[in-house]
Amino acid sequence: MTWLSENLRIFKRIAEGKVVHVLALGSSNTEHFMVGAHWFDYVGMGLMHKYRKWTEDRLSVATTALCLNAGTSNHTTGELLARFDRDVAPFKPDLVIVTAGINDANPSRNVSQQQFRRNLEEIRNRVHSLDGDVLFQTYYACDIERLAEKNPGWAANYVPYTDIVREVAGDYLNDNFTRWERLRKYDVTTFRLLMRDPLHLNPIGNAVIGLDLVRLLDLKLPEENLPWICGGVFARECMDLLEKE
Repeated sequence: MTWLSENLRIFKRIAEGKVVHVLALGSSNTEHFMVGAHWFDYVGMGLMHKYRKWTEDRLSVATTALCLNAGTSNHTTGELLARFDRDVAPFKPDLVIVTAGINDANPSRNVSQQQFRRNLEEIRNRVHSLDGDVLFQTYYACDIERLAEKNPGWAANYVPYTDIVREVAGDYLNDNFTRWERLRKYDVTTFRLLMRDPLHLNPIGNAVIGLDLVRLLDLKLPEENLPWICGGVFARECMDLLEKE
């Protein structure tokens, strides 16, 4: 078992036979705006394949986890809070995966580091008040050189705002940035094969994040599915090898 699978209350609730709600909250990294599987889809599939329950005659199956994507492109953490009562609270999620910060880091949005930290803490407090847990994610590394060509201030803020996510999250963190930045520095051409543009993933990049979450949460994907996402599997294995160097 992983540390998160032992400490997130959602897994204890599943063991008790409860149907749980998982919600993804963020901006364009979270919103499913392009074709192909999204990283959050892998979480849903992982929960389904590990925990769904068939009847003895295998004619019917019971749902264990319901997943809701509450991503909206271009939103800052302030905007996530503004729609919290509409998009999060009614569902009383057992787990919220928060991936936020890239828009806050854009100088044109005028969100200070102090305000960003307060907003992340407030999101966590509101989820906790609903008796849910929060798993924070850092963004994957962006294509920093290309971003700096058009918006140097945004590029300069990328790492400081990422550090704040880590500090607020503590152990409840999926640190995408560290893994992706290691690959970007090692081979930027390979890194760009996972990107749609300097700030967004393509379906292969989404597969990497999804596979990492499946592993982090100790979930399960049938091996028969892996050939269909071989690009993501290969990229993740490359990142694993770089981590061991």
